[in-house]
Amino acid sequence: MSVLTTHNTQLVINALSSAILHRPPPRIIHSDQGSEYTSADYSLLVQSLGIQQSMSAPGCPWENGYQESFYKGFKLDLGDPNRFDSLGELVAAIYHTLNYYNQHRLHSALKLTPRQFAAKVQL
Repeated sequence: MSVLTTHNTQLVINALSSAILHRPPPRIIHSDQGSEYTSADYSLLVQSLGIQQSMSAPGCPWENGYQESFYKGFKLDLGDPNRFDSLGELVAAIYHTLNYYNQHRLHSALKLTPRQFAAKVQL
């Protein structure tokens, strides 16, 4: 995982590149219209992978409801990010929170963790 204190196109390119090392590329990738997602470099990568790029309309967060819901829960689980004394402590807490989310936290509708759901879908 990479950490930066500012928005950066290379960060999202690295994240997508890392994700497809472990799973096949998705058919569609959806995001807001942040500059990192509208950049030519990111769009070229998505296109080269055969992924259809989809974006929410400006000012319409409900069009990205799954991601907004994830971040709401993530922020609640992580707590106040300003409580950490260093960036390293924050990064460690983020790793811990993501591990908890993927391995232990049950999705309210599915009654499964994301890892359990992914294993079930791959069968």
